[in-house]
Amino acid sequence: MNSQRLFGLSLIFISALSLSACGGGGGNNDEPFISPIEPVDPVAPPVVDTDNDTIPDVTDNCVNDPNTDQADADVNGEGDVCDPMPTTYAFENANGASTVSYTGQTARQILLSDLVTKLNSLERSADNVPAQVASDLNFYICLDADIRDPDYPPTFKLSDDGLMIGNSTMEADDRLVPADVSSGKRICNKIAGEDKADHILGGEFFGGTAATPLLQINEWVALVAEESADTTDTISTATGTANIGTPSISEDGRNYRQLLQKFILGALAFSQGTADYWSIDYGSDSNLTLAEGKTYSEGAHDYDESVGYFGMSRAYGIMSDAEIKDPGYADNIVVDGLIDVRSEYNFGNSQNCAKRDLGSADNANPTNFTGEVFNAIIIGRQILNNAQADATETSPGSLSPDAAAALAVQIEIAALTWEKCIAATVVHYINDVQGDMANFVGDEFADLDNFTTLSKHWSELYGFALGLQFSPFSPFQNGSVPGIDVDSLKTILQLVGTAPVLADGTQNGILFNGASSPAAARDDYLANLNEAREILQEAYGFDAINVANW
Repeated sequence: MNSQRLFGLSLIFISALSLSACGGGGGNNDEPFISPIEPVDPVAPPVVDTDNDTIPDVTDNCVNDPNTDQADADVNGEGDVCDPMPTTYAFENANGASTVSYTGQTARQILLSDLVTKLNSLERSADNVPAQVASDLNFYICLDADIRDPDYPPTFKLSDDGLMIGNSTMEADDRLVPADVSSGKRICNKIAGEDKADHILGGEFFGGTAATPLLQINEWVALVAEESADTTDTISTATGTANIGTPSISEDGRNYRQLLQKFILGALAFSQGTADYWSIDYGSDSNLTLAEGKTYSEGAHDYDESVGYFGMSRAYGIMSDAEIKDPGYADNIVVDGLIDVRSEYNFGNSQNCAKRDLGSADNANPTNFTGEVFNAIIIGRQILNNAQADATETSPGSLSPDAAAALAVQIEIAALTWEKCIAATVVHYINDVQGDMANFVGDEFADLDNFTTLSKHWSELYGFALGLQFSPFSPFQNGSVPGIDVDSLKTILQLVGTAPVLADGTQNGILFNGASSPAAARDDYLANLNEAREILQEAYGFDAINVANW
């Protein structure tokens, strides 16, 4: 073998070794050599946050408006920042028609106001026939509306005698009758227990002097009728004997005009609003279906009726507490120089919320009852308006589990805040009664005004307190506050009693609590009132300074 041939074989051998070392060639692998390439991660899409609120657009419920908290009170998927709640009680369907209606409740508010006007117009006279006086009062409470309405005297008016309307077609007037707003409405058939037996919670009406709420009302009507015919009632004062004069006040210090009004606000308005209309199943098909011939669902209408019993105007949330208190109305829904009592007037309990807010405004922890109750009411109603979006008379809308839970929360807030306004008003009158008792001169009233003022304040205290038993949302009913239950409310009413303690230490004609002297009796009763106030403070979590100053 020559040297040239040997050199060629060496080159072939070296080439083979090189291919083997590189993974090419060898065996049966005849695939071409491919250089290894490092893997490259896919490029992540950029995070888009249009409003720079740290919430990516893909999950942001307000893409163009910063809202890190993503608050969505009405649980409709749109944040409150870009989908704010209404500032007035105004809700419409997709066609722009209002879905709000509670005229029947407004008519009953007017009936109660007219009953008070009638009571205020009574005069003591030996010529009065008690049975006729009682009949005249029951005209506003229980008379069949078909008989009553044709002879109804126009009574309801504004404090400035301004012009009003009660419906969209009537001529403006300075007087209204309930039928101008809604015909056929009465008070007595909606009193707790008369509408539904279970609206007397637990089946027991307690703290009064009659077996049922309506019998309590009837008893007081009969007693004020008797008082109106008695011209001999007198009291002893530091300046001598005085004739009571006012026909609604008895010698034992009850003011039946105040008792009737304040108790009806509880047994009618508070009971209907909380134990009835705010206690329904809003998620049922029947309540998610439009009422026949109406723009609103059955459930939304029931909710409206609760609001009507609370008594607020539709502009409640944009009115000041001072304006809600006095005059209580404003031309601010349809600005036309008229007051529409269906939408521009604040009745009853709604005004007490403003009064208590004003009474705590200068304290370290002022209340905001008007704001809290209005906000909760608005959110709840917006949830129901959303739920009826696709509803017809035969096909229900939709209330999701999350929306139903949010609605329940807002109803509870609204009902409890309404109740707090009543309870704070009871505290207010406890304070007033204690002040009236401080004005006694020894065992005598300072004067007739001292007696009549005590009577007024105590009767408002008792009438409101007696009405606290009608809400299933109450801490006295639902066990939400440790140590507070229905027996706690019974204790309050027992401590207050069924009549005030007078200057001579008597309650219902007997020296209070078996005391050894008038002074001891008064001290015992003042201690009772302090205890009642402390229970109320505990039950509702009231600030101690507010309680002392209401």
